[in-house]
Amino acid sequence: MELYSRLIDAPSGDAQIVALLLHGRGSDEEDLLPLAPVFGPTVRVYSLRAPFAFGPGYAWYGFGRDGAANVQEWQASVEALNQWVETLEPVLPVVVMGFSQGGMMAQALAVHRQQQGLLGIISLSAPPLLKPPPAGSLADFPIFWGHGSEDPVVVPERGEETLRILEAAGARVSAHRYPISHTIGETELRDIQRWIRENLVNY
Repeated sequence: MELYSRLIDAPSGDAQIVALLLHGRGSDEEDLLPLAPVFGPTVRVYSLRAPFAFGPGYAWYGFGRDGAANVQEWQASVEALNQWVETLEPVLPVVVMGFSQGGMMAQALAVHRQQQGLLGIISLSAPPLLKPPPAGSLADFPIFWGHGSEDPVVVPERGEETLRILEAAGARVSAHRYPISHTIGETELRDIQRWIRENLVNY
């Protein structure tokens, strides 16, 4: 299963990192592209389109009539993301930023790859992983976690559950709560930029 992507190359012309953007359910690869400048001049940014049609956009996995997530689609998307990272040329370290369902997929990719080739992830307004990660599978792995206290889509309680799961897996989580809805705020973007500077200092 191939994933369509949009590319914004490093403005400096000398990419040292790849940033991978994963949109939320019902959106597409255009949604997060305006955030590319957050990563700075030495980062090559790819925004990926989820593989399954959903409403006017796309989703990383769907849901059954009983409201349960389609685990087979979820697993297929995780594998497709992993294969996409594997085929990156030239091989560069990767940071993954995902919003909502895309944030959970960023977490799942880190677990699936056992962190290999990944510098860290930025998980925004994301629900918990469908399958809890093994203990220690995210040991000392840097994660930015952000969530809105007024989020009606992924309610704050679900966001806090996500945070507890990541911490239980050993991740080094920088947790941030904001008085916003299901969106990404300006303060959050400034905090992300600070986190990037602090965690990707060698790049």
